[in-house]
Amino acid sequence: MTVMQFFGAMFIAYGPAVAMFLFTVVSEPLRIIVMIAGMFFWLIALLISSIWWAAVVPLKDELAFGLVFSVFFQEAFRYLYFRILRKAEDGLQQFSEPSNRTNNGSQTSATSQKSQHMYAYGT
Repeated sequence: MTVMQFFGAMFIAYGPAVAMFLFTVVSEPLRIIVMIAGMFFWLIALLISSIWWAAVVPLKDELAFGLVFSVFFQEAFRYLYFRILRKAEDGLQQFSEPSNRTNNGSQTSATSQKSQHMYAYGT
């Protein structure tokens, strides 16, 4: 009975995330790279917020202090990641769609509609 409860709770907890991953991210390798980079930026923001919480000793007892700065650092790193992804977009499009060339051979800089939701998952 314990094993069934474990797997049931696991499927309920991780089912939606696995479904989104399988139906939207797995189809293109570039999306996997973007997703892993987004997770890295999230972990760095979490590390910095925990260092900040540990460094300010008198405010450790205040939960609101840690929460506010954690949200601030996560949003700052989301914006930083978005800016880096925007700068690297032309190079990433070159790897993902090599046949997307104009008549003179230059890469088009417009974001394809198919990859616009990639920024929402990664950031």
